[in-house]
Amino acid sequence: MKKFGFGIVGCGAISNMHAGAVNAIESADLVACTDVNEKSLTEFSKKYVIEAYGDFNTMLADKRIDAVCICTPSGLHKRFCIEAAKAGKHIVVEKPMALTTEDCDEIIKACDENGVKLEVISQNRFKKSFRYVKTLVDEGKLGRIVSADIYMKYYRSPEYYASSNWKGTWAMDGGGALMNQGIHGVDILLFIMGKVKSVFGYTRTLVRDIEVEDTASAVVEFENGALGVIQGTTSVAPGYPRKMEINGDKGSITLIEGDITVWDIEGLDKPDFKAAAGRSHNDPMAFNIEGHVLQITDLIESIENGTEPFVSHREGRKPIELITAIYDSSRTGKRIEL
Repeated sequence: MKKFGFGIVGCGAISNMHAGAVNAIESADLVACTDVNEKSLTEFSKKYVIEAYGDFNTMLADKRIDAVCICTPSGLHKRFCIEAAKAGKHIVVEKPMALTTEDCDEIIKACDENGVKLEVISQNRFKKSFRYVKTLVDEGKLGRIVSADIYMKYYRSPEYYASSNWKGTWAMDGGGALMNQGIHGVDILLFIMGKVKSVFGYTRTLVRDIEVEDTASAVVEFENGALGVIQGTTSVAPGYPRKMEINGDKGSITLIEGDITVWDIEGLDKPDFKAAAGRSHNDPMAFNIEGHVLQITDLIESIENGTEPFVSHREGRKPIELITAIYDSSRTGKRIEL
């Protein structure tokens, strides 16, 4: 069986999730890593017994590497995605895929022109509960959907933002409570509900000493006519798990993280899905590698089968479009049509 060689770009905290996931996949082989921080690079390469490259392009020249996992600050995703694509390497990139829709389009173009696959980390799409809810909505089991809301009232401490010089900046984070912490929730809302027609939003920096928003609220109109609310914070103490509510004229569902907590659909029994416990609402690393294993496996299967990854570059663009529209609305005071 062919083993797909992986290299990791950026040896910070999230890179351990990628390394652990690659090592857990029988058809994958962790080959190398690169980072501009020599200490991080050395420690990471020794921990996983892999080759350390001081330069990204030198790592790309390693013929053992079929794909790269991009685990750098968000503002560097575009550069590394495009360089990897031009080198013919497939890509796994952490969220957000890039900071603007224009940057996303450049990545998509580079991948398409060079025939490489790209998978954006969005673990929620692989949870059975969210996939089942999407099926119910698509099949009309809740009737006409009238409301679809997501609440992400998270907490990040001042120390969290002070731990690096890029967190909470427009240049490297691209946004705050929505673009960094809330993007997973925004993505799963779009996955279940489909396209958004328009949005009106408010974003504010109320309690943290950062450039970007720590508090945001938006009202969205979906193309199917439903209305919804998106709330995201890093300012709420002590922080609460993500909550999603989907309401139709024939039934309603509420999910806390991946657990179905409200099930009011006549004639359908509540499924027994067990979601892995996590505390990422107040601890950014409080989740396991299961989602990363599923996504990296999906990338490998898409390469083998010549199919699109489940969370491809085009899918990864969608939450960026909505989040940046919310930012535009807040800056202009106007409703933004998508």
